[in-house]
Amino acid sequence: MNVGELQRKISQRATQDSDHRFEDLYSVLYNWQWLSEAQRHVRRNTGSQTAGTDGVIMRSFEEALETNLHHLQKALRAEAFEPLPVRRRTIREIKRDGRIKYRRLGIPTIEDRIVQEAMRMALEPIYEADFSKHSYGFRPNRCTQDAITYIGKRLATHQHTYGWVIEGDISSFFDTLNHKKLIQLLRKRIKDQKILDLIWKFLRADVMEKGKIRHTIIGTPQGGIVSPLLANVYLHELDRYMEQYTTRTGRRYWKRKGHANFLYVRYCDDFVVLCDGNKQQAEAMKQELTDFLATHLKLELSQEKTKVTQVKDGFEFLGYRLERGIGTSGKLAPRIRIPKSALDKAVFKVDRMLRGSTNDSVKTKIQALNRFIRGWCQYYQTTSSPSVMFQKLEYKVFWSMGHWLGKKYKLTMPEVMEKFRQGNTFGTTTITLLQPTQFKAKWHQARTIPNPYLTPDQPLDREKLFDLDETWTGREKRPGMADRKESVYRRDFGKCGRCGQYVPWKQAHVDHIKPRATFKDKTQADVMGNLWILHAIPCHQEKTKQDLQAVTV
Repeated sequence: MNVGELQRKISQRATQDSDHRFEDLYSVLYNWQWLSEAQRHVRRNTGSQTAGTDGVIMRSFEEALETNLHHLQKALRAEAFEPLPVRRRTIREIKRDGRIKYRRLGIPTIEDRIVQEAMRMALEPIYEADFSKHSYGFRPNRCTQDAITYIGKRLATHQHTYGWVIEGDISSFFDTLNHKKLIQLLRKRIKDQKILDLIWKFLRADVMEKGKIRHTIIGTPQGGIVSPLLANVYLHELDRYMEQYTTRTGRRYWKRKGHANFLYVRYCDDFVVLCDGNKQQAEAMKQELTDFLATHLKLELSQEKTKVTQVKDGFEFLGYRLERGIGTSGKLAPRIRIPKSALDKAVFKVDRMLRGSTNDSVKTKIQALNRFIRGWCQYYQTTSSPSVMFQKLEYKVFWSMGHWLGKKYKLTMPEVMEKFRQGNTFGTTTITLLQPTQFKAKWHQARTIPNPYLTPDQPLDREKLFDLDETWTGREKRPGMADRKESVYRRDFGKCGRCGQYVPWKQAHVDHIKPRATFKDKTQADVMGNLWILHAIPCHQEKTKQDLQAVTV
């Protein structure tokens, strides 16, 4: 089976016949090529080495890959596959004002992720033929910047008309998604009861949190591979409802009746509606959306967070601030800015990363800061004049890192500068702290985005969202080990302690000469005299086997 060709045919059929209901999709899921491709996709995902409730990670699953896939294939073919409980992980986020916010993520098992990916591969080609061009979130070849650029362009070309904006906020969308309603919506396109039953099983899968099993009767876990697609299927009804106001025919119809026109953009459960009428008409649309979501989708629009704002005063969407003011030409022009709140959050994150213990290695702390700086700056590179905010962040990162180094090594600031400064930043012999001002402004071009399954010559790409809350802080399981590796590598001139040959830095592992397990006081195992550098393969592998045999004898 050619997976890509079958996806193209499915999407082509869905495009040609908008009323067609697909019957034989379930048998595709247990096709060997299809299942193998799904496993490869899951393997490339961030978190593939994170275990679900069964404790299995992708590395161990692949140790008997063919056997495990055959087992999965057999269970699917016999319609005997049952999802295991989802491991719920609660992310604790501390706000700048001291408030604590909790966000729940569901982590399915590796087998469940593979089956979900196989389902997504079968369903997505159908719905990409249906979904609105104004829906951008969690769809292939679409990204946050596409949504923001679309709004900015419309504010530029219709600068005297769209004066009001409705900032939509659906209360706890993923936690309140109605299962029965979702299945009803899926039935419009899916006739295959077997695949609907499998989706139902995933929706009703139990949740394990702190060792306790809880049953679910509503919502879909954030973290499930198929969840974003199902969320878009659910909210596609909102997109369709708004089409009566946003299509060219609809806009002419409502204008003839003296009503306002609207523009609409959605990114998963976040949306904005631009209004070219007055505030009363914008408020009326807000109420209309409230009623539609409650009546047709059993969802609640947050009245507190859903605001009606004048465009000239600016509004925030997807972490950006959009506003319209007088430009250099003297005419009204839209601007896409980095909100001050976003910079404040970034500064708060840097403080948290460099607060408290100084036991972690300089190398891992710089690695963590570099990941954060790269993700944050790349997300905001397409804004108007981002260098202003980048400079402010750079100042904060530089001095915070300098004070952390001084605290760690008990050095004065001049001594820190002499030992660690490299130009306008800090670094070691193997790593340098990134500077936000290295990231220059980029223009994101507005574009027409075709159905990716009908354009096989274009690679299928998925947006990797930057998550400020989940950014690694540089904590080590064994504090200081990365710095010790650098010291041992320099001391031994990069030579492997086992074979005596030179080891390139990226292939070098630091290892304990005397096994760590033999020490009562583990800190004594990590002293420089008990460490050496080995080739990762095969020297370190062979040494580890010998150590395990010696410890078990």
